[in-house]
Amino acid sequence: MTNDPRQLIDGYLDETLSSDEHELLNRWLKAAPENAQQLAHATLLHDRLRSEHLALDAASEISRRALAPVLGKSTAASALRLSRWATSTASTAAIVAAMLLAAVLWKGFGESSASAAVVELNRIIAANAQPSDRTFKITVEESALPQRQRERSESPESNRPPKPPIEGAVLHVRGGGQFVLVRKTADGRPFVTGSNGQTSWAVRPDGPVRFSSDLTRFNRDLPGHEHSMPLSNIHEGLERLREAFDVQLLPVESGDEANIDDEPSRLIVAVKKRGFRGPKRVEVTYSVRSGLIRQMRFVEMPYGPARLTLRMTLVEEQPLGEAFFDHQSHHDADRTVEEE
Repeated sequence: MTNDPRQLIDGYLDETLSSDEHELLNRWLKAAPENAQQLAHATLLHDRLRSEHLALDAASEISRRALAPVLGKSTAASALRLSRWATSTASTAAIVAAMLLAAVLWKGFGESSASAAVVELNRIIAANAQPSDRTFKITVEESALPQRQRERSESPESNRPPKPPIEGAVLHVRGGGQFVLVRKTADGRPFVTGSNGQTSWAVRPDGPVRFSSDLTRFNRDLPGHEHSMPLSNIHEGLERLREAFDVQLLPVESGDEANIDDEPSRLIVAVKKRGFRGPKRVEVTYSVRSGLIRQMRFVEMPYGPARLTLRMTLVEEQPLGEAFFDHQSHHDADRTVEEE
């Protein structure tokens, strides 16, 4: 058994790790963000090598089909041998170049694609660990309440004023703990909750502004907080996928409505493992080259007694200002402020 991270990465891609070595690799990845970044670089090198090889194979096939009708059978056979030789030479050169580059970083870079989904998830985690400001729109596709909970909802305790709906809400996030959630009440007034990473707060349409040193005090209106997958903390949610979900990598797509740029997108589908709590299924749409998330879809996400299917779609990515996640930025200066 080895403790060398380079050998663990090689063995992981080659599917030669023992269960104990898998655990060592997992601990190493969680120890520091740069470890996941190192694995992400290895993945990029692997993907580029594989893409180059596939492209050269495709070019060889196109050349063979184009030459065959024009040339005679014997000439076509010669051309085919020439095409194969050229493709093989170019492919070998590409492989050697990529392997030399990989060897500088990690010796013996593996070529196995069996763990591609997990490796790609690690790359996404690393890419989205940056403390940038992002704005998402929340869309609820379906909301269901189990029969037993519907019966309870008719009790006197349920006659509380309804919370502002999560449908159409706008969520601003920064890093792992700062967020601003903007919803609207039934009469169209804003209801804003958030956290600056040191305090959490709520700005209701009327009454005093409230804040607390308990960072979880005002995040209960965000689905996912009960099961370590709060929408306000993307990094924590992605880490949860690695621990409690089986992940599958789908082919590269283009023209997805979740894209805000010209990058092709790709989809990772995560299905909850037995024995774990949380949404039944999570779909992550992300940009292929950058690894940045463009949309997350949660199927049957627990939200109090209800189960929601909702989408969180990126609409903007730009700095929001130093004080944006403080409650003072979201109410008039003359409002009463009370600590809880």
